[in-house]
Amino acid sequence: MKKESKKLLIPYITAGYPTRKFFLPILHKLSSLGVDYIEVGVPHSDPLADGPVIQHSSKVALEQGVSLKWILNSCKKLSPKKIKPLILFSYFNPVFEYGLERLLKELPKPLFYGLIIPDLPFDEAKKYISIFKKYGLNLILLAAPTTKSQKIKNIAKYSNGLIYLVSVIGVTGERKKISSNVKKKIMEIKKYTRKPVVVGFGIGNSKQAKHVLSFGADGVVIGSAIIKLLQGKNNLILKKLEKYIKSFNLH
Repeated sequence: MKKESKKLLIPYITAGYPTRKFFLPILHKLSSLGVDYIEVGVPHSDPLADGPVIQHSSKVALEQGVSLKWILNSCKKLSPKKIKPLILFSYFNPVFEYGLERLLKELPKPLFYGLIIPDLPFDEAKKYISIFKKYGLNLILLAAPTTKSQKIKNIAKYSNGLIYLVSVIGVTGERKKISSNVKKKIMEIKKYTRKPVVVGFGIGNSKQAKHVLSFGADGVVIGSAIIKLLQGKNNLILKKLEKYIKSFNLH
């Protein structure tokens, strides 16, 4: 009997939200709960792909002075033995201002697994792949339900490590229903690659996660639902986070 492959659970957090002092404790807590990767969002003043929940978290973090440099300095205090691999999620503007090669050079490795840059067009992304390889980091590309077949084939070829399939057209945020088009797109991607396909945007609970996994996805990314949990009384944050992550029971 073929052993069922392990499904990936990837939580997303906005660095420095709800407060800067909780950034490292949240990373430690998530890592202790057995997640597979952690997406660390760089707060940005114009987050085009983000819904109101993550937009608000970006605003709060920026007001506290969270920057790409602050994130790097904070992460240098972490031990890769205790923290699950991190994936930096950033719009291109903060990366451009910091300097892409400088950023790739300074990101602590092996703590960081790779980057997702949602507003970087595929044709531009292709140009940077060799630089990512030079520094031992993955450039993870995004596909959407509307992505054309030729582009899917290219994304499958050039995306490193993982392929991130956006489940909906529009911004991040929990949805009541996951489109059946997601299943078709997963199957299409898998025609061209054995790289894991993870699905994000719109997944807020274990039922939805298992529904998407039944389509053939290799993992799910949970964002807005986690950001919502981090609102409220600070002394309850880590307990609420633990209860929520355990509810997925994917492992």
